[in-house]
Amino acid sequence: MAVDEAQWLPEPLELAAREIARCFENHGVQYALIGGVATGIRSQIRATEDLDFIVAIPQVVLPRILDDLAATGVQIDQSEVIRRWNTEHVAVLTCHGVRVDWLKPVIPLYQHVIDHARLESGDLGSIRVASAEGLILTKLIAWRTQDQADIERLLAANRGQLDLDFIHHEYSTVGEADDPRMKRLADMVTEFYRI
Repeated sequence: MAVDEAQWLPEPLELAAREIARCFENHGVQYALIGGVATGIRSQIRATEDLDFIVAIPQVVLPRILDDLAATGVQIDQSEVIRRWNTEHVAVLTCHGVRVDWLKPVIPLYQHVIDHARLESGDLGSIRVASAEGLILTKLIAWRTQDQADIERLLAANRGQLDLDFIHHEYSTVGEADDPRMKRLADMVTEFYRI
């Protein structure tokens, strides 16, 4: 891990991350922590108030996972979570007062982010965190201003260690060769990675 989570994560985020990851592990669910917390682990810290996961939950297991989380105090509207999971491929929960977003891996790229995640141990407990490459891919897809700043942080913090070919190959499955995002990524690589 790039940083010590205890120095920057508020306790509710730590507790929520441990609770959710423990549930996923208990049920053998494939997942990867993504978003701001994962970016802080793989690069430099930044303020964030929620947790984001890509989660491959088999439909038959989803009700049991929701029951287990509800039993630990996680606030869940089960029928709404199941409806949104099936129709929108997302779920929103509240754990220890923290918003927790789940994203279903509906495209192969997202499953590959899960596949390349690494188990990390620290104040979050044992949790699977997306690789820096996986985080860059998710942020290329989202492409908000914060995502672009996070890509720069990830490039700078992981200089000389990133598999840029993997990023290009995976993104080519969802974007065109002349995609402006790839042009901007190439500029970022020149600025933050190869210096």
